[in-house]
Amino acid sequence: MSRKSVGPNAQPLFVLEESFYPDTWQNDSRMGVLLSEFRVRSINPENYDSKMKFWKEMIRNYCEHKGCGAVSIVELKRVFKRKGTIPYCLQTVIADMLREGQLVGRGDFQRPVQDSWGGWAVDLLVKRPLGWGFGKVKEKIVGGGVDEGAEFVCTEVVKGQSVAMEKLIQKENKLNVLLSMEGLKDLVKDSGFTEDGLELVLHHMACQQRVYTEKLPDEGLDHKRVLLKFAAPGAKAQPITDIERSIYNLEQTEQNLLKMIDKLEQDVSGALLLVKQNIAQGKKQVAKSNLKKKHLLEKNLEKKMNVLDNVQTMLSRIHDTQTDRNVIEAYKIGSNALKNAFANSGITLDTVDDTLAEMKEIMEQQDEMQTMISTPQTDIDDLELEQELSDLIDMKLAENHIAVQPVQPANEVTPVLPSVQQEPKTSPTVSAGPATMAQLNDFDKEIEKRLAALKMDAPSHDLSLLGGTSFVNPEDATAH
Repeated sequence: MSRKSVGPNAQPLFVLEESFYPDTWQNDSRMGVLLSEFRVRSINPENYDSKMKFWKEMIRNYCEHKGCGAVSIVELKRVFKRKGTIPYCLQTVIADMLREGQLVGRGDFQRPVQDSWGGWAVDLLVKRPLGWGFGKVKEKIVGGGVDEGAEFVCTEVVKGQSVAMEKLIQKENKLNVLLSMEGLKDLVKDSGFTEDGLELVLHHMACQQRVYTEKLPDEGLDHKRVLLKFAAPGAKAQPITDIERSIYNLEQTEQNLLKMIDKLEQDVSGALLLVKQNIAQGKKQVAKSNLKKKHLLEKNLEKKMNVLDNVQTMLSRIHDTQTDRNVIEAYKIGSNALKNAFANSGITLDTVDDTLAEMKEIMEQQDEMQTMISTPQTDIDDLELEQELSDLIDMKLAENHIAVQPVQPANEVTPVLPSVQQEPKTSPTVSAGPATMAQLNDFDKEIEKRLAALKMDAPSHDLSLLGGTSFVNPEDATAH
């Protein structure tokens, strides 16, 4: 979309593409009404308000389109001229926008920013609202109408551009960093800001404490350099410190040295090429003179390189110092936060020790309860059960005339039974007192041996009582 800046007294050279205008712009009947003067609102309030809304939106869109919030009636008439007809209603629209605070006289908008924040607050909150009232508009009235040559600032457009500027500065990582006006212009050259619009945006941001500006005199120049320092989101712009000025000067020196070194390298290459040409042409003295010039350039280049190394080393150390300071501040903040967290939670070494001791005691109690729960509640002695079971098996063995070699305990020797007609051996006697593990083992072995004998030799009808396997000995069957 093409854009050409137009001043209040310039020729009508500003051209807008058709895509800028709304569809209504192509309707001759409707545009005839919109370009005409306003009638009294009481006759047709709906039509009056619709027409006022249309032109307010057109003025805002035009300011955004051209990249500057400043506008005048003369300029608007040239831009919105349609088929030889200018809008005759702009006087009423501008007056209404001034009354509602949507437009502000440029002189009022660009009042000098107060040096102190206290003065800034009084100026912003008390003086300016009074100055921007409709009483101030009367100063722009000439012969019962608004001065068509006077410039006004669309505050809504400037605020929107300020937000876009802050996003761009944050994206380029230029917060709390000194930036020259030339550097800022180069940064926003593709963002649609005109030089005039950029001036309005910076002034608005300075009034809102979003940027701090400072003018430094350039040596050997009549004008002053402007340094800018944009504040981080949620913070107020702070004045430029001596350290920041020193860093800026060192960075500018570094940039200048780089340009000078690049120029010297080109001069050295050019001198060498010239020497070769002189030699080819047989101009010995001229070649010698150019060779001497080349050596002088190389020495100067070496000096500049040494200076550049020193400047870069100094800048690196300064940046490292600032980084270390930020780290130390972060450590302090973290330490204080941790102290406050412990203080608010009431956690101390004593409370931790008491808690661990209490937890240990509770776990021991739980172990004791688990042991008590798993302990058998019967009063029958296992040794007595073994003794009774052994007696029953002995009776069965005796009925079937089966002799079994008893298992010898570890501390006693049991003689072998001579024949099956002997009386059945009784189980080991149970001594008074609780059963020992050795005694229980002896009973287990004895019972297992006797049960095995019953399974192998006892008649089926007798073993059925014990659930064993039936087996008949042939010799016993013959004897019977």
